[in-house]
Amino acid sequence: METKMQTSQNVKIERTPEADFKKILNIIGVFIFAGLALTSVTNPMPAKYLKEYLLFIGGSALIYYFLLNIYFIGETWRKVFYGSLAVLGISSLLMAIYLFIYSTH
Repeated sequence: METKMQTSQNVKIERTPEADFKKILNIIGVFIFAGLALTSVTNPMPAKYLKEYLLFIGGSALIYYFLLNIYFIGETWRKVFYGSLAVLGISSLLMAIYLFIYSTH
């Protein structure tokens, strides 16, 4: 039986600054949404509002990570990202105006 010797090859893996930035934003998102979820434990609220609050956190996390991953796919998807941010921003302003006008107290 004969063994075949192979020389080792030095493989250098280069990380892009963009990948590091994506990793940092993912970690920040974990802290943000975990902190929001922890708030429901440390500051108890009525059961009636707990479900809505957790749905808000889940929906916000879904939108955050969806937009974050779209941004880092490529240049074409960055246009979708910016368009989505514009739609979210405009709809938030319109909702604030609507609630201001039609508030009952």
